[in-house]
Order: sequence, then C-alpha cells, then structure tokens
Amino acid sequence: MSKEPDAEFSKRGCLVSGLWTLLSLPFWLGAVTLLAVCTTTEARLFAAALICLLPAPLNVLHWHKTSRRTLTILLLLTGGTALILCMQRAPHHTDNAQAMTRVIHRDGASPFRFSPVNLVPEIDQNILRSYLSAVFDPNLSWSQGADLRNELRSLSSERQRDADLSSLPSVLGPTYREAVGFKPAPGPIFIHLPGGAESATLPAIVFLHDRMGNSQSYWTVWKKFADTHQYAIVAPSFGAGNWSREGGLEAIEQARQFCMDHPRIDGNKLILAGLSKGGAGVTRGGRATPSKWQGLLFISPVIEKSIIESEDFRNGWGGRKALIITGEQDEQISPEHVRKAVSSMAEIKMDVTAHYLPGSHHFLFLSEQERVGKMISDWLESL
Repeated sequence: MSKEPDAEFSKRGCLVSGLWTLLSLPFWLGAVTLLAVCTTTEARLFAAALICLLPAPLNVLHWHKTSRRTLTILLLLTGGTALILCMQRAPHHTDNAQAMTRVIHRDGASPFRFSPVNLVPEIDQNILRSYLSAVFDPNLSWSQGADLRNELRSLSSERQRDADLSSLPSVLGPTYREAVGFKPAPGPIFIHLPGGAESATLPAIVFLHDRMGNSQSYWTVWKKFADTHQYAIVAPSFGAGNWSREGGLEAIEQARQFCMDHPRIDGNKLILAGLSKGGAGVTRGGRATPSKWQGLLFISPVIEKSIIESEDFRNGWGGRKALIITGEQDEQISPEHVRKAVSSMAEIKMDVTAHYLPGSHHFLFLSEQERVGKMISDWLESL
C-alpha cells in the first residue's frame, strides 16, 4: 500500500502554495518596502502585521510539524498584536456639519476607520508612492523624488499641528481602486471655510486634484491660502484624477452644486482650478457649464487643446479670464504643451495670464507655495 504524500507535497498542497505565493507577493513587497521607508509608528506596525500574517496560510500545510505549529502561533500572535495596536491609533472621525473644515462623503456615509488608507498615515503612503514613481516614471528623477518627499514631510508636520486638519480621514481609497482597474466614481469632498464674519459670503475655488488623489497635502496648502485671502476651498475626489472619464463631470457638478447650496458661499464667484491632470477637468468642466464659473485656474496643467478649440468652449470662454502657472523645468508636462494651449486660448480672445517659472518643476504647487499663492491672489483681485 502506497503512502499518501504529506499535505505540503500533494498536488493540492503545491497548488495552494504556489497560488498563495503568487497572490501575496505584491503584499510582501509592499510591506517590506513600506517598513524600509516609513516615518510613523502606525505604518511600521501595519507593515510588521502584514509580514507576520502573510505566511500563515502556507504554514497550515505544515501543521503536523510541531515546530511549524509553534512558529505559526508566534507569527499570528505577533502580527495580530501589531495590527490591534495599529488599529487603536487609526483616526476616528465624526463629521460635524457646523465645522469649517470637513470631509463630506456621498449619501452621508462614514469612512471605514480601519481601511488601509486610514491605518497607514497618508504621509507614508505618499513617500512610498514617490519611490515607486521614481522607479517607473522616466520623467521623475531621484533628486526630484527626494525634494518631493521633503515637501510632503514638511506639509505633514504642518497638518499634524492643525487641529482642523489632523482629525480628518484620508480619502485616497478611490485613487488606489482606479489604479487596480476599478471604474472611478465621484467621491468625498473636502471643504474649508475660513473664519471671519459669519454673515459674509465667500468666493470659492473648486480644486481638481491630479493622479496623487485628493491628498491631505493639498488641503494643507489650500487651507493656508484660504485663511489668508478669504476664499472657500471645495475639493472633490475622483479616483486617480482622470477627470475626462465617465463620472468626472458629475463629480465637478456635485462640488459646484455644494457651493450653490451653501449659505456662506457666493455661487456667482466660483473659480474652477486644476493641478496637473486636473487641468483636463478644468477645460471639460468649463466647457460643460461656462456661465457657472468666474474664471479658470491651471497649475502645472494638462490642457486638452482639442477641448479649447471646440465650438462649445469657444462660445463659452471667448474673451474671458484664465490663469496658468507652470514650470520651465517641468518634465511631466512640458511648457511647450502649455504654450500650444495658450496659443489656442489666444485665438478665441481669452484673457490669459500665463506664468512660466524658470527653474521650477512639476511640484511647484507644493514647493513654491508663497510664490504661487501670490500669483493666484493677484489674479483673483483682477476678476
């Protein structure tokens, strides 16, 4: 009588082992990389939990061995403890409709406190993404990636010191879902209303994010601008910032309608702004509802020349104002791309103020906040 093979050497065992190894490999690589580059205790605990818990299914195949049972129990205890400690540190946010700084979820839904985007602080998510971008994006050098990380760390420190911002949850989940193939949909909206006379209505900037997502770093920059210049900030979310996809115009319209319905926002003084890929949303949103916007603001932008040259855009924006700020050293979106779009705007008699900043790169919105803020405020005063 032939002896049955051990579980780990049976056909089923080999299949399970191979399949789990293949499926878990990205999580292994992500956890190890996160542990190597992270800056916060929460991220270290999360990475350690993954590293301890991922081997558990494979060790079940060796359960008949005492040494493997002992190792599995130790890994589960260590990983489970790390995960529990990480979960205890996760931000617990309850929306307050009276707050001046909020994240509003669709249909009044509350964010899931223990989702990975809340267990791992956003600063560490962005640091990890900056390394990955430097590896896979030929237009992002290692030195630019290092500069970006320094800016992100500085903004994270500012955010932590701000009582209004530090309690808000991350909303980057939809960004990752689109990255793995899910269809994007309108997501949460970040809003900030600067303090002041409660009876006064405020002009507003509706800001469309880039592929980085509706990041807390952007909220930190815009909140400082809003408090200084008395503008409301309304920033909708839409996946990885591909505003030209189905649902992008819906997300823009939801943000605009929020402004129209809010008692402290002047619905006749709305600026549609976009960063990088958000610029494509600005041209499309501007074309869809030209009479609803006072002006268009583009920062390091993707600008769809074909949209500007369309009849609907020409009829809606001929002779009207736009501001464009970009860097001469931008390797993600070349200044030549922007100049061609500006030429198309000039052909329809748009009143365009364009700044091409010598020595500035794609991330000037983060790295040159005061300079960019001054350009924006000067332009807003001219409206």
